Amino acid sequence: MSLSLGLHAGRAGRPTPSTRTPSTRTVRATALRAVATLAAAATLGACANSLVPDLNSTSIGGFQSAPTGAAAGAIALGLVRGARDNTAAMVWNVGAFGREGYEMGVAQGDLTLYVNGPVNPGTFYLSGELWNQQYADIRAGNTVLDALARIPDLTPAQKAGMAGFIQTMEAFDFLQLAATRDTFGLPIAVDITPGGAPAPIADKATVYQHILNLLDSGQVNLQNGGAAFSFRLPAGFTGFDTPPTFLRVNRGLRARADILTQNFSSALADLAASFLDPGQPLTFGPRFEYSANSGDETNVLFKPYYYAANWIHDSAQLQVDGRTLDQRVLTKLVAVAPFTLDKILANYQFTMYSSVSAPVPMLRNEELILLRAEANLGLNQPAAAVTDINFVRATSGNLPPIANPYTPNPALHQPPTLLDELLYEKRYSLLWESGNNWISMRQYGKLNEIPKQTAGERIFPVLPFPLNDCTARSPQPSGCVTVTGF
Repeated sequence: MSLSLGLHAGRAGRPTPSTRTPSTRTVRATALRAVATLAAAATLGACANSLVPDLNSTSIGGFQSAPTGAAAGAIALGLVRGARDNTAAMVWNVGAFGREGYEMGVAQGDLTLYVNGPVNPGTFYLSGELWNQQYADIRAGNTVLDALARIPDLTPAQKAGMAGFIQTMEAFDFLQLAATRDTFGLPIAVDITPGGAPAPIADKATVYQHILNLLDSGQVNLQNGGAAFSFRLPAGFTGFDTPPTFLRVNRGLRARADILTQNFSSALADLAASFLDPGQPLTFGPRFEYSANSGDETNVLFKPYYYAANWIHDSAQLQVDGRTLDQRVLTKLVAVAPFTLDKILANYQFTMYSSVSAPVPMLRNEELILLRAEANLGLNQPAAAVTDINFVRATSGNLPPIANPYTPNPALHQPPTLLDELLYEKRYSLLWESGNNWISMRQYGKLNEIPKQTAGERIFPVLPFPLNDCTARSPQPSGCVTVTGF
């Protein structure tokens, strides 16, 4: 099933460093203009070869004055397409900040902006790839939520199911935004009149509480959403495409937020209600799919210029024979001819995205198991944490078990503490999927432990707001600064 009915009209590539992007206010207006055309788009059905309509040419007035279930469902599918694009952008942008890997396309000419900086509000990737699209999707979702009561051709259960799905996807967008801006906070009250004053900046604690509130409200709506959605989700959501089954995704995302706010008891409760299951494959979970079909998009991560950071290979633990590297490294990386760009040497490329149609995970079983280990470690329950860690080590890495109490084996390259061991497992299990290494290392005050390859490199602890959003505000908030890193 194609995602050609979504909000984005085929955002096929990344902007060049010179691209200027609109402010959050402008993005909200753009999203509003785009939404109305989705009612017409919905009539195209779910065919993989449907042509993409012009999603930016019609006023939103038609949708607001006469909203329909078909149009609302098309917008919901648009949120999936938007999240797919946004997640790919998180992989290569945030993955570079955590030194998982680099986009080393010579034509881009911007590698130093990721590894040397400084990062100021005018840096190109702050808006188009890590701000505007998430807010456009959130605004589009809010448009549906605001209109649900007036949609005549949906039952109460169908309305509840749609609301729960949209709130969960909005929380997913906010989690990505919060990961990049962290202590700077975010605008969250964005359901306002386009062209008005920008939404105020909420602090980090308020942002995460908003995310939790969205997920909890989504939980209630999904519980009241009946047995089926009024719209059909793409194939990557098979097994999670009804309100009861998508509720397990909602709880898994809440567990991710719990861990980031160090609410470990709540994380265990949410994980118990998620799709965490050691009996399922570690890849089990919803995923964003791509295709070469007309109207769809190919996986932008399937490119020859994405290279793994050398330290990822060189720091891998050894299997029990003391020679063979962690199986995750053997599976996810391949040695290539050495390539140097801007003094960064790369000897390995990623192999996880092996074709134009290779999927990207949204959330999967392996992460949930490691989140449970992290929650138990945070609650000073190391035995339970070690059980889950060893399961992942054996199943995913083919590594020998660790003991409780933890005693590292330097001969196998094991790190000094159990927390370091957990972060190692997250690094290699979630490599090049979500920007995990930067996010997790920052959470535990370990960004300074990320290796650098050149003297000029700097690690950035947080990203500033985009320039156009800053210039729209007076006085400018603390997020409108240059981040030099360390």
